[in-house]
Amino acid sequence: MTTDTVVEVRSLKKHFGASIKALDGVDLSIERGEVAAIIGPSGSGKSTLLRCINLLERPSSGQIFFEGCELTSPKTDINYYRERIGMVFQHFNLFPHKTVLDNITLAPRKLKKQSREQAEERAMELLRRVGLADRAKAWPSQLSGGQKQRIAIVRALAMDPQLMLFDEPTSALDPEMVGEVLDLMRALAGSGMTMAVVTHEMGFAREVASKVIFMADGIIREEDSPERIFSAPSDPRLRDFLHKVL
Repeated sequence: MTTDTVVEVRSLKKHFGASIKALDGVDLSIERGEVAAIIGPSGSGKSTLLRCINLLERPSSGQIFFEGCELTSPKTDINYYRERIGMVFQHFNLFPHKTVLDNITLAPRKLKKQSREQAEERAMELLRRVGLADRAKAWPSQLSGGQKQRIAIVRALAMDPQLMLFDEPTSALDPEMVGEVLDLMRALAGSGMTMAVVTHEMGFAREVASKVIFMADGIIREEDSPERIFSAPSDPRLRDFLHKVL
């Protein structure tokens, strides 16, 4: 593990019951500033891997390190490290009874003990950055799907994370709203944010990712640059997958 390694996963397994092996021995590292796009068929373990990285799912065995600290150690205060790992889900998960501004400032005020003024100043800065400053006082029910997902990303960014995890962030959106979310993610990647993105958007994986990870049957079958993955895949499962989705 180098000093620039943000995440390292070693021999990770996650079993549900005796027969379902969602992850069956995954080794992975993500360096600072990398954008790792994780692709593969449904049920391949992609989302489970992402959820294990911040221990929303407890691994059955294996180790996960974040900035050199073993998250899977029982001695680790996982809540401390979760503050440094942002996560964006498929379904926004905004609090419907709170305004956009309150959704964004809740965690910085509660967890980082920021004052209301500090939290709101940072929230408005981020909202201006994504072109949604005029929606600060709106309720989630008044937003489009694309706006909700951009707010969910801003909410994660308000904690100043060192790593952003995206679990199929565009899969619940209408097609015309996908672009605005991907544009924001492209801008984040361009700013140097370390990102792991589970996605079905092959164009995004090809254009933005530093590396692409193909998963099937709970393991990583191939990992390489976008150019190699999309132009000269070596794994037959990957070739079959790309033939179906491209």
